[in-house]
Amino acid sequence: MAPLGAVGTRLFRAARSVGYRSYYRLARANYDRELLARRNRTPAGVIRCYEPLPRHGDDAMLAALEADCGPDDVIYDIGANVGIYALALATDAPERRIVAFEPATATVERLRANVRLNGLEGRITIRACGVGDESDRRPFYVSTYHECSAFDRESATRWEADVAAVRSVPIRRLDALVGSDGSAAEPLPPPDALKLDVEGGAPAALRGARDTLERHRPTVFLEVHDEGLQGDVPGETRTILEDADYEIGEFDGYWRCSPE
Repeated sequence: MAPLGAVGTRLFRAARSVGYRSYYRLARANYDRELLARRNRTPAGVIRCYEPLPRHGDDAMLAALEADCGPDDVIYDIGANVGIYALALATDAPERRIVAFEPATATVERLRANVRLNGLEGRITIRACGVGDESDRRPFYVSTYHECSAFDRESATRWEADVAAVRSVPIRRLDALVGSDGSAAEPLPPPDALKLDVEGGAPAALRGARDTLERHRPTVFLEVHDEGLQGDVPGETRTILEDADYEIGEFDGYWRCSPE
């Protein structure tokens, strides 16, 4: 007979799987038909979106970003997902500009739908690509839980999720997009703040932004992921930031990294 702890763990995971799968089926149907647009209150402002349930209502990193950024700052939302951060940071600050990076094709369409819904097309620029340490194309693992979709299979299969498809998506170096290395024909405006929520991809994203970090010195807000990932992602991320002379403040679930 299996120990009670093992049985309880299996029951919990089974229930979690049912709950997640039901939610994501409902979300997919709502986005496909654009049926229900609900108000979503966040620490940075109230927005509307097609997510079935409120998102990031008490998000500490979003609150810290809102408090830290000025009214006309340029903010890069790397790993924008369906756009809750980008929308919230733009909605009550008309002079702010957000550049939202998202590599998953289906998620980009949801992001675009939410931006249109809030009338923020002129203030949120969407880049349908990943951010890494080279400009190329890479396999992207589309998860049955779309928030877990990532460039590594381990991230895409967290919380009992499965890989629904593998797509080839573009990767861009941030230095090339900003023009920090002189290669951009139409460079993006330099960032005042970077928000990264890229599962295990933070080290590669930061390596590809080394010139941007050193030249423009944006504050970096990083959601920390280590569950189910291969290697020491937090340790590698820390080394890259410290080598670029950033001081790391550790908070519950995220880092705020400021140039020294």
